[in-house]
Amino acid sequence: MKLPLTEDKAAGKRTYMHFSGDDKTVVTEQKVDHILEHNKRQANDWKYGNLMGNTQRHQQKVAEIPATLYYDLVKKLGDPKHNMAAWKRWLNDPENRFFRTTGGSV
Repeated sequence: MKLPLTEDKAAGKRTYMHFSGDDKTVVTEQKVDHILEHNKRQANDWKYGNLMGNTQRHQQKVAEIPATLYYDLVKKLGDPKHNMAAWKRWLNDPENRFFRTTGGSV
């Protein structure tokens, strides 16, 4: 049985409590199709060396991760600021290429 808790239609995210016998778990689901399509468009537009000579552009977006997955990864890998190596390994993993918005490696 599912008991709805919250629903965010704009983000395509919903949270519910799942009852199975004596077990109770809170589950959060998020639709990521639009995020993956946007990442694919950005990756196709990316060109190697487009930051060269541009002294005003100090940061470049390398990935867009859905909120529910991000918080699961924070639990697993820790804060990106404090465990950058693990986050780089995760982003460079070929299985996670759909979350990348650039080519190359991080």
